[in-house]
Amino acid sequence: MDIDGGGWTVFQRRFDGSEDFYRSWAEYKNGFGNLTAEFWFGNEKLHHLLSQGSFELRMDMSDFTGQTRYVKYTHVDVMDESSKYTISISGYSGNVGDCFTAGSQIISNMKFTTKDQDNDMYVSDNCGILFPSGWWHRSCHCSNPNGLYLAGDATIFGKGIIYQPWLGYYYSLRTVRLMVRTVGSKK
Repeated sequence: MDIDGGGWTVFQRRFDGSEDFYRSWAEYKNGFGNLTAEFWFGNEKLHHLLSQGSFELRMDMSDFTGQTRYVKYTHVDVMDESSKYTISISGYSGNVGDCFTAGSQIISNMKFTTKDQDNDMYVSDNCGILFPSGWWHRSCHCSNPNGLYLAGDATIFGKGIIYQPWLGYYYSLRTVRLMVRTVGSKK
């Protein structure tokens, strides 16, 4: 991707609701969708890519009025399946508030959760079922890029493609794209 200097590898893209992101552990592990449309690259592939060096992460978002926002992190890593694809993330910058590394729903050091693998910290339920998606849920989320495609305003709390620091829990975004870029070799 030729954004912010180029060199980005997109590992998730949403823009029209054509792909169902309410998927199983195996599907999130292996990836699904179409690289020219909506897709999830696959947690196993993402882990192998990130193990090749030091990487940064960027998430670009847009709403249905044409407004855009982004968050960027200078460090991201995803461990292997035996760790339940635990994510490590730090070094925020962006033009909207941070909720991946700040606040009560940070995703750093969280395991990946799906409808059939409850690895979040919410004791009484599975966040992957409550907010249909696969994601690094805590208890449960401040962002749900793999949520339901609800096309803007929604009457359902947090189930859409939301980024709470920007438009809250009741607005489902038009587009979201997650990508990584190398910033050096593994130390």
